[in-house]
Amino acid sequence: MTGSPLAMPIRVMHRWRQRMSGVELSILFAMTGLCLFFLKSAVWVPGTLPLPLKPAFPIWQEVVWTVFHAVLALATVVVVSLVLAGTARQFPRFRSILVPALSVARAVPGLGLTGLLLLFFPPLVVIVAAAAFNMIWRVLTALLDAQDTLPAELEEVATGLRMTGWQHFWRLQVPVAIPLVTFRAVQAIPGLWFRLLCVEGLMTLLMRRDVGGCGAQALVALETHHLSGFLEAGVCAVLLIVIMDQCLIRPMTGWAQRYRLDGPQPQKKRTHSWMLQFWRETGLLNGVSVSLHTLISGVGNCRIGRTMRYVQPSSPKSLPVPGWLIPVASLIFLGIAVAQSHLAARLPYDVLESVLTLLHVCGALVLCIVLWLPLALFFFDAGAGIFRVSRMIILAGSLFPAVLLYPAFRGLDVVPTAVLLFLGAHWLTGGTVLDAIQAIPAPFRQVARGLRLKGVLLWKRLILPAIAPDLCGGLLLAAVPIWDAVMVAEAFVPSDSGLGATLLADMLQGQIGAQIVILMLLTLLSMLLDRLVLQPLAVYAAQKYAIR
Repeated sequence: MTGSPLAMPIRVMHRWRQRMSGVELSILFAMTGLCLFFLKSAVWVPGTLPLPLKPAFPIWQEVVWTVFHAVLALATVVVVSLVLAGTARQFPRFRSILVPALSVARAVPGLGLTGLLLLFFPPLVVIVAAAAFNMIWRVLTALLDAQDTLPAELEEVATGLRMTGWQHFWRLQVPVAIPLVTFRAVQAIPGLWFRLLCVEGLMTLLMRRDVGGCGAQALVALETHHLSGFLEAGVCAVLLIVIMDQCLIRPMTGWAQRYRLDGPQPQKKRTHSWMLQFWRETGLLNGVSVSLHTLISGVGNCRIGRTMRYVQPSSPKSLPVPGWLIPVASLIFLGIAVAQSHLAARLPYDVLESVLTLLHVCGALVLCIVLWLPLALFFFDAGAGIFRVSRMIILAGSLFPAVLLYPAFRGLDVVPTAVLLFLGAHWLTGGTVLDAIQAIPAPFRQVARGLRLKGVLLWKRLILPAIAPDLCGGLLLAAVPIWDAVMVAEAFVPSDSGLGATLLADMLQGQIGAQIVILMLLTLLSMLLDRLVLQPLAVYAAQKYAIR
């Protein structure tokens, strides 16, 4: 298959139906209704003081704050994912609830939760939670996918060794999941940086004080018209992202190759990291790795829980009620909650705004297609040197936080919101397109040259079918960060329209109930676009254009 199966959830590729699930809609409507009932009297009053005229910390302390927030966010992702995945492995009923809930959680824009989290937690917790929110569900999905795709032979061996639930999870499921978890984590890292910088600035705007971080300094400098301070914060943020990529992300990607079930990749395809090589060749650091591995293995050998028995997987049982009854009941419950919160009058306006936001997102995805389809024809005939340089540029562009470019378009009335969303999302589509072009088999290239296919005919007969699965998978990936960026992008456009701009305005005014309804609409739009359009399109392309 030319399309990578990692471009979409494995469960989607193999067995899940490509339509919106009534259980998912029920969870979304019921949770929104419960939040409205419990928080209808909650009030959070934003700060009335003016923003500080300068950052409260020197630039090196702002960088330290951002590093601290990023490390806490990554640690939160690891801990929460392992806890939830381990609990799902031990208790199958919990897993049956967790799987559909994940489909809803992945669609919730983490940046939009800032105003709600601020009701209960201090700014530090809000920053870490908002930054890590969407990445948690991507990593957790990878862990659950690994449990579903474990070979039956390994399950039988685990049963023969009488492994407990804890041993099965820690010694079998986690190692098998490491390559896929690493792949999903690397894909989610740019989104984590985007959310982190944005939430640092947003918390500074809400609290009316510098909460620490490069995003906070950039916001203060932007609002006080200090261009040098904004550029300084932006440069430091970019350097920090590059350092973290070289010292953490790339070593983690190279290290994960040893856990592939089919063995490590060929030498020419491996991800090389100078930091990983330095670590392995240094005696002291290598000794630390061995000691840590021994400790983790010892923890995994603890016989916690009951002995697990291998059961042949079966299809899920259907509920003894009509499939439409639960979504309808949850929708009625949501309508009552909206009426009780006195938000019914503004609901039609929010629905119209949601149509505009959906057009912004779809416009950004169309721009991704318009850009990368012609470039695919160019890269097909490009040399190895040009291809390698282009790949490096795309990787660098995907790491760059596009929010730092938004202020440059603030005074331009001709720039639509879709262009701002496109700036930070098209790199993911471009990376998958380049991988697809590189993976075109050599015999196909030779036949194309022998038949002298050129121009439109070459693009139609070979390039488009070859890149179609990865292009659709790239659109699926690009849609994930777009929903996080929509609030910031719409706020920077002078028209000040869309659900994102409305959510930001309600956040600044402390309207809790309105934020809950808008978050529900954003989540519903994301689920509809993903489950009804992008996922079926990606699966259809992967099945139709498979190379067997």
